[in-house]
Amino acid sequence: MERAAVQHTAENLERAPAPLRYEAEKESPAAERRFNLRSFYLLGTRVDNIDGEAARAIVSHYVEKNSGRLRKIFFTNVHSICVAQRNHVLKHCINLGDLVLADGSGLKIGSSIMGHSIVENLNGTDFTPAILKIAEERGWSVYLLGAKSYVVERCCMLLLLTYPRLRIVGFREGYFKPEEEKAIVEEINAKHPDILLVALGTPQQEIWSIRHAYELNAKVCMAVGGLFDFLSLTRKRAPMWLRKIGLEWLYRFIQEPKAKWDRVVIEIPMFLSIIFAKRFFPKRLQKIIKGIVFS
Repeated sequence: MERAAVQHTAENLERAPAPLRYEAEKESPAAERRFNLRSFYLLGTRVDNIDGEAARAIVSHYVEKNSGRLRKIFFTNVHSICVAQRNHVLKHCINLGDLVLADGSGLKIGSSIMGHSIVENLNGTDFTPAILKIAEERGWSVYLLGAKSYVVERCCMLLLLTYPRLRIVGFREGYFKPEEEKAIVEEINAKHPDILLVALGTPQQEIWSIRHAYELNAKVCMAVGGLFDFLSLTRKRAPMWLRKIGLEWLYRFIQEPKAKWDRVVIEIPMFLSIIFAKRFFPKRLQKIIKGIVFS
């Protein structure tokens, strides 16, 4: 089976119902006042620069003070920014998120060069378990969508060992045909989850979340990438000391050099070259360098 198709153009999204664009924008000033959001755009991709305490408070607010529409939580990192340079649909979708958190040391370096100091690295692998702990304490329900069948099943089993009172109301693997999407949405809606975890990888997960935002009967949707692999212990995380000094990416590269080659050897230099060009070079030269790097 192939991963769900996300053949969607920027024009398709622009023709989406007006509330899809308006509601994402109209509440941002209130959110900034209430939660002290300091948002900025890095190479056109949004970053909401807040600490973990504020981010957890926002997610809790979205669940408990639900407005009747799905809230989308995304993570911006070097990989998503590089993909978004070529895939403007992804950039559009990330920027439509209700909360877009800063993920990774590479993003922190790039932001610093552009004059933005990242308050806290809120990668999904650490942030999501913190949300699941709150979900257990407050009785929120959770649905998991993504990864291979045996991975998501094992993930659910180990989550219940870690959080015995967590209400997992359903799960499904992330490899499905496009014609199955309607049934998947109906299955999720029948469970009425408070939190939907979508682990389809970038750009599929962000685009899928926006595509189905007005169909899904959930309160919060979090795009969590390879989280299920780590929660199921299919992949090992870096030792804590490596995480603390911002070198978890190096550990992952050593684990899976072929899978991570593009991200480490190609995307990081691409990202930094464009950041340096944007910060220090004239606009005309910026465009030339960007055209060469992302050609």
